Amino acid sequence: MSCLRAYIITMICVCGMECHAQESIDSVQIHILQEVVVTDQSARNRIANARLGSETLELTKLSMAPKMFGEMDIIKSITLLPGVHGEADGAGGFEVRGGNAYQNLVTLDGMTLYNPAHLMGIFSTFNDDAMSRAVLHKGPIPPNFGGASSSVLETYMRPGDMNKYHFSGTLGILNAKVSADGPIVKDKLSFALSARRSYVDLFLKMVPEYKSTIMNFFDVNAKIRYNVAAGNHLDISFFASRDNLAISDLMDMRWGNISGSINWSFQKGGLRFLTTGAVTNYTTEMGMNIMDANQKLNEYIQSYSANEKISYSISDNHLLEFGIRSELLRVKSGDMKISNSRQLEIRSGWSNATWLGYEGEFSALLSVSFGTRLSCYTTLSGNLFHEFIGLNESAPDFSSKTYLHVEPRGSVKINLNDNHNIKVGASISTQDIHGVRSTTTTFPFDRYALASAFTKPEVSTQYSVGYAGMTPDGGWDWSCEGYYKTMDGVYDYKDGVTMFSRINLESLILCGKGRSYGMELMLRKNIGIFTGWIAYTLSKTDTRIPGINNGQWYKASNDRRNDFSFVGIVTFNHRWNASLSWTYSSGRPLTAPDEKYVLGGETCYYFTARNSYKTPSSHRMDLSASYTREGKRFTSIITFGVFNAYAHYSPFVIYFEDDSSKPSGTRAVQQSLFGIVPSVSYTIKF
Repeated sequence: MSCLRAYIITMICVCGMECHAQESIDSVQIHILQEVVVTDQSARNRIANARLGSETLELTKLSMAPKMFGEMDIIKSITLLPGVHGEADGAGGFEVRGGNAYQNLVTLDGMTLYNPAHLMGIFSTFNDDAMSRAVLHKGPIPPNFGGASSSVLETYMRPGDMNKYHFSGTLGILNAKVSADGPIVKDKLSFALSARRSYVDLFLKMVPEYKSTIMNFFDVNAKIRYNVAAGNHLDISFFASRDNLAISDLMDMRWGNISGSINWSFQKGGLRFLTTGAVTNYTTEMGMNIMDANQKLNEYIQSYSANEKISYSISDNHLLEFGIRSELLRVKSGDMKISNSRQLEIRSGWSNATWLGYEGEFSALLSVSFGTRLSCYTTLSGNLFHEFIGLNESAPDFSSKTYLHVEPRGSVKINLNDNHNIKVGASISTQDIHGVRSTTTTFPFDRYALASAFTKPEVSTQYSVGYAGMTPDGGWDWSCEGYYKTMDGVYDYKDGVTMFSRINLESLILCGKGRSYGMELMLRKNIGIFTGWIAYTLSKTDTRIPGINNGQWYKASNDRRNDFSFVGIVTFNHRWNASLSWTYSSGRPLTAPDEKYVLGGETCYYFTARNSYKTPSSHRMDLSASYTREGKRFTSIITFGVFNAYAHYSPFVIYFEDDSSKPSGTRAVQQSLFGIVPSVSYTIKF
């Protein structure tokens, strides 16, 4: 089943009015989708933070920041930070310090979210009206988090107001959203509800050749908070999202998350208890009807988890934390139906962990943050936990196996004075589920390999060092960080196979290792009419897998040598602000054919070296302006934006075709999704 080809065709068709094709003998271009927003963490807080490589976004204070498409977006915000870059157009993931998007853990009120992007990455899963804050850990990951070998993005929904009702609505050219919150029982019980829906397909219906095309998404955030007593509250959170893409009766694709969590926070004396139960069901569905052959593909990831976190304040400067976690994972890596035949693979695993963490300040010069996590993962055997149906292939090894890992993590901060410090850190983290990409970006129907008797968990070891400084008034601050990371248990597809050559995923992949190292620079201006930042990342990421590329090191699919971003925001007065962002990214790795031959009248390409070519560098400028009017009864905001202001076309897909005019007889062709895209949105709050 050519799922990737179908996805590419759908993307190009629904964005046909903005498609542009270019040819290049040696390389083609790349760029990432980003948005102008600024972190609001103060310079003093950044300097004081003992954790190396952590960034906090206080989203409730971002209402004055410029927005693209009328949206403040967590994902696009963090891709403007050093050490983080987005994927290409047509994908909404983010990649951190040599890891790919599948190596990040993304949580929402304790729920795990997968593939957090809508509409080819234009929007992220996160509705800014529903969010309160987010924290990205790209250095040593706190010991209470597991299941991520690259980074952790923890996000939180805002609770409803206990005393007053609030309503807001936004109407844009691509989507609309509404939100409401307020008391159910004053000072005791509150609610918060936000919903969002796009309507791109309504515009497509105006074009005759696209009138049968469906392209939309929706998401819903809901939260109920119950104040049991002072220092004791219960939160019930719910999240649902769905993307729908279809072309007439030829094909349809749908994917999304349905998640829920219960968080009970209770404080007694110096102890605080946080009990969390969460469930997530991420599903993908695809159907095609080609040449009277009805083809269907279904996948899912199901997560059921329970977590207990206990915090003890030894004193004002010393905090001790302890916790346990248990999670049941069930993964359907593929359920393919072609006419009357069916192939299926389902696996299950049980992950348990306990951890201990400490944060303390020993003097005005020295602060530490360290901890250890003991993780235990067991593959579950028995007919209740796995299922396999294959055509002319043997079943994989479903026997039980247990993996035990000790994961120490920590940072040390040395204050040179009140405004300057040096931090060093090291960490080990593991991941039990592998997202195996078939391209250089994430794809909704990529397959997932759960750790088993054959597939090992990924183990990442990172060493980092950093310097941070600021001016006495906090008007400017700057930082420089360097890191070196090794990764064991990295998987990639064998040469000559595709993601659906066989249903047994383990027979298609090989195991090896990776390495990544880099330097990250950042300069911020925090005070005045003009604010913003400049960020630069220099990095290199390689992979080595026996059986691929003759066992030699090759560029990882997410390798980017240089990333640069500039963000400028001008606040003219309390009503008007404007912003500009410019981003530059080195080319991404590309596997190009070295030879070709004709077989049965069809051209066949022969590939030798993996990722030995790269696309040219890419760049883009985005502009935005907002006007805010505060009235006695309501506040209104009009936001104008221009995405890709000078219409630089970025590649969505690259393919090769015969061209007799070229010396090689072959040319590389680039298909792009977006040229210049203007936008306007109107928001009303009361």
